[in-house]
Amino acid sequence: MYLASVLSLALPLILTSTSASPISTRQTNSDGSSCSDTSFNNFQWQASNFDFHATYTFSTPAHQNSWGYASFDLLNPADQSTVSCSATSSQLNDFFYGWTQYSCNDTLRGGSTKFDFNRPTSELRVEQSWTCRDQDPQYPVTFTAKGSANLTLGCSEDFYQNANWTMGEIYSRRTVTCGKVDAVVVPYEISAIA
Repeated sequence: MYLASVLSLALPLILTSTSASPISTRQTNSDGSSCSDTSFNNFQWQASNFDFHATYTFSTPAHQNSWGYASFDLLNPADQSTVSCSATSSQLNDFFYGWTQYSCNDTLRGGSTKFDFNRPTSELRVEQSWTCRDQDPQYPVTFTAKGSANLTLGCSEDFYQNANWTMGEIYSRRTVTCGKVDAVVVPYEISAIA
């Protein structure tokens, strides 16, 4: 009798401790595909709100202080993360030439995201790593991919020159403003390590 009552109390505890964890490791996207499925099949990033603008300011006819700015958000459809990317440059005259990589804000997602931009050709290049844990949680798959997009930027320019310039005033200012654009970034290289 005593043994039967101990077993009736202990059996639910034993079953509970040996059952599967209620925490799901399956990363499923809104279309029902998993993180790994999306990564292995027709993977493409979505760049949104790409913004380029620049200011060329002369404080004197011979002294220039000029900057270019680029920013956008990048959606990874596999792990459903969005990172913000931005950069500033003072490399005259186009500021971005595609030879400097800039890091994006990956603090919330882990992994790594970098980009470069070539203003003369309007090419955006992205390099990103991400991890999928939906195949086997003990052996997650880490992907690294590189991709590019050719952006079509519609830009306008404004120019101001101070005809009555004196020292301490702005001599001239030229601003370039481009409308924000969205683009699909297609990978040209992708690798996976388990």
